[in-house]
Parts: sequence; structure tokens; C-alpha cells
Amino acid sequence: MRLRFFFDISNFYQGLRRLARTTSLRFQYPEMSDDFNLASAVWLHSRVTPHATAIAYKNQTLSYEQYACRARDLAERLARSSDWQERTVKPLKVGILASRGIDACVAMLGACWAGAAYIPIGLKLPQDRILAILAACELTALIADAEGAQLLTDAVLAACPPILIRADQVPAANNKDQPLTGNLSEPVQVAADDLAYVIFTSGTTGEPKGVMISAGSAQNYVKTIVNTLGLVATDRALETCELSFDFSVHNMFATWQAGAALHILPASLVMNAVKFARNAQLTVWNSVPSLVGMLQQIKALQHACLPDLRITVFGGEALPQTAALQWQDAAPNAKIFNLYGPTEATVFCLAQVFSCDATITAGRGVVAIGTALGGCEAIVVDSQGAEVPDGMIGELAIGGVQLAQGYLGQPKLTIQKFPMLNGKRWYLTGDFAVRDLSGVFHCLGRIDNQIKVSGYRIELEEIDAALRQISGQNLVGAVAWPFVDGAAKGIVGFVAGSPIDHAELTAALKQKLPPYMVPNRVVNLKVIPLNSSGKVDRRALADLLKIEST
Repeated sequence: MRLRFFFDISNFYQGLRRLARTTSLRFQYPEMSDDFNLASAVWLHSRVTPHATAIAYKNQTLSYEQYACRARDLAERLARSSDWQERTVKPLKVGILASRGIDACVAMLGACWAGAAYIPIGLKLPQDRILAILAACELTALIADAEGAQLLTDAVLAACPPILIRADQVPAANNKDQPLTGNLSEPVQVAADDLAYVIFTSGTTGEPKGVMISAGSAQNYVKTIVNTLGLVATDRALETCELSFDFSVHNMFATWQAGAALHILPASLVMNAVKFARNAQLTVWNSVPSLVGMLQQIKALQHACLPDLRITVFGGEALPQTAALQWQDAAPNAKIFNLYGPTEATVFCLAQVFSCDATITAGRGVVAIGTALGGCEAIVVDSQGAEVPDGMIGELAIGGVQLAQGYLGQPKLTIQKFPMLNGKRWYLTGDFAVRDLSGVFHCLGRIDNQIKVSGYRIELEEIDAALRQISGQNLVGAVAWPFVDGAAKGIVGFVAGSPIDHAELTAALKQKLPPYMVPNRVVNLKVIPLNSSGKVDRRALADLLKIEST
């Protein structure tokens, strides 16, 4: 009897240690900190708070227990396949061809649960880009939802891996009788340097770049940001992104790390985001600042219309001060975080809380990007990679534990963009920046958004700032146009919203900008085109001008 009691107690404490290993609960067992699986937090909460809501989408909800069971079942489906068992090349990589929703989340978490890296493939990509991603990845499996399955043309199917699963359907009969490879009742343990996910970004050559993020980098970000924001289990957080936008990593895993509920905004309801947030009684808002501009256009932002919000996270692009003030008025109880970070540094790496005394970037009218998060470093360097003094403009470089492993299958580009400077590895962001005398960083726009017109170097973001201030609209964009013999000969500005007085706007711009920076003309659009990440799409604006000129 005593022996049995001893084993029961032993098993009980072993169970506690397993739980502590995968969460941010107060249990601390340093010797158990070698599990970096992103699915582990969901598994934990399925044991501790099984009936708490993990995901809400349209008229469906999944509790943590239901979510864990579905992810585990999908992991087992992968493990049953002989192709999975025979795959000797590591890491195992699973493509996710799915739109935002429950099936996409299950597909992603199931891949993580099985110890594989997940690779989201955007549904709006042209077939050639999908084929290029499939060719670059050497996927072990591909999971598609109902919408993603519509993209499985003959050409795509020919490029697919041997394991192809519909997230909303039972796997093929020829797999179901095969024995499981092991016990997947909890996520497969992965190491810090194992690959967690690959997200493709556009490259300057036109070819997609696959950014490889390790499990250790992802976990450092998730745990750091949960503590920084103060997320708790009772929070109800907004998801506005597709899996192919790395902001989704923040939205999903930070929410689940805290044991909170993720409320996914259907793409068709973006313009009704305020009503959605009110109905769901959201406490955490996550979005790009451009969404504020869209909501402002349709007059959806009224005073104190979002009283339940306690945390707002803006990231992915510059946060105009005017947009932050409008949001502060609409959500008076929310603490506003302005986050900055490239995909190559695992979502976000610098932050500043917006308040009445927040640091604003002079001449740009945007909220400064702040200071580095825990585990991250930031410096400003010159063209030779040497750190410049405070107050001097250069290129922003990021260091620390959140740096990507590099670009999938592109070692030369990896070496170029992740150089060793003074014995330490850094990522060159391609952003102009300056650190002020108080140590706060200011992002001054993309280096590749610097153009040359009539011999003058011009930063398009500076023109954007003037357009925003004068027009009162947050959604604006400037592009170089026209081009003659490959050289820019002028600038065209775009402003969203109601009709504007072009003569008055141009006159005001001349008072604010030097003559060579004043747009040759300003175009008023009802809707400014946004890219798949919700940012103003300068390429689409330039395409409008090309069409106009033909």
C-alpha cells in the first residue's frame, strides 16, 4: 500500500514538472526548460483550464481541451503516414494552405504538436508564387482547408508533398490502419534551435524569401511580450491577420500562452471591426495602424466606443500620432503599445507605450519605436557596419536571441543580411533610423523608399507625414512617378477619403516641404489599396498610374 502511494505521489509530481516545463506558470524548474514547442501552452491549458475558450470564429468556439484534441488528432494523422515515418531529412516541414479561421489554427498547431515546422502559404498568392514556395520548402506534408483546396490545381498538386490532408476532413482510408509512431498525447518535445516556422516575405529580386525562425526565438518573444503587455487568462484578444503575416504569431501564441481567448475577425467584417469588438467584449486589440485609418474614414470611431479594451497593440508599420490620439479617444481605458520589428527578428523587438508624453519622431508625426524588448538589442550603423553616435541617421540593426536562423535555401543572402559586427551577429533591417539622446529609437522609413528626383534624395515617408498632417487622413501614400530612362522625374501623392481641394492641399504642402519634395499632383481615392499585411501598397498605387498612362 505504501509502495503504491509512493508511485502515485511520484507520478503526481512528475506531472506537475511536465506542466511547468511548457508554461509561464509560477512553477520554476530550470532543468525542464528544454521544451520549446509552441503547442505546449495549449496542451497545458487543456489540462489546467480545459473548458476555457481558446478560439472563437463566426458561430464556432473551441475550448482549450477541444483545441488540443483536434491538434493532437491531426498530429497523429501525420504520424500514421509511412512517408512521415520514413522521412530522414530534418526538419519536418508542413505547409498550411488555409484562410484565417479554426481549421487554419488547428492545422498550424497540429504541425507544431507533431514536432514539425509550419509554413503558411497565402491564399491570395498567384499560382507561380505558390509553386515557387513549394519548390523551395521540400515540404513533408501540406494541410489545406476548404478554401485552400480550391487552389490545388493540377500544377500545384504535381508539386505537392506526398502527404496531403484536408483540415476539415478525415484522412484517406489507406492511412488510418497504420500504427502510430509514438505517444502523441502531449506535444513532441523540441529544442531551442529546432525550426518553428518559416514565413515568406517579398524579395527585391521578385523571388520570395523564406525567413526561418527557431523555436527558441519564438518562445522568447511569446514569453517576453506576454509579460510586457500583462496578458491574463481572462483576456479576449482580436485576430485580424492571415497566418502568412507574422503579426499572427503574436496574436495567436501570446494569447494562448496567457490562456486567453482568441477572437478571429472574419475578412468580410474588417470594416465592422468596432462592432465586432464591442459584441465580443474584446479586451485586447491587435492590428496594423492602417485599420484605424479605414475605421476613421467610415466614421466608426466614436468617443469611448470601445470601453472594454484594456490593451491595444499596433505594429507592422508606422503609427501616426493622430491615429494614436483618435484611438485613445475611442478606447479610453486601453494602454496603447506601439511595436516595431521585422520578420527576421521574430515579430516585434522594440516597443513604446503611447501616452501624452510619448516620444514622437520629429518631422514625421509618428510615434517613436521606443526601446528594445528583453533579449533583443538595437543599434544604428553606417554603411560600413560601424555604430554611429546618438543623433546620427543610419541603418537600424537588430541583435539578440530573436534573430532568425536565416533565409531558407539562400546562404549568401543570409550572410549578407545577418553580418557579424564586432564579434556579434546582427540583422540589417533596411530601415533608416536614429537613436535620440534619451536612448529612444526612431524609424525614418525604408532605405528602398528613398528616391532620387532631380538630383535630390527624398524619403517618401517624409512626404507621407506632410500629406497626413494637412489632409487629416491617416491613409496616404507617395510614389515616384513618372520614370524616364529608369530615373524618377516626379512624385505623385495619394490621399484617401472625401474629395479634397487640390489647390489648397498643394499650397499647404509648399509651406511644409522644400519645392523638390512637393508632389507634382495629388490623387484623391475613395479607397487606398492595402497589401496582404494591411499596409498601404505603394506598388499598387504605382500600377494605377501605369494604367492611367496607357
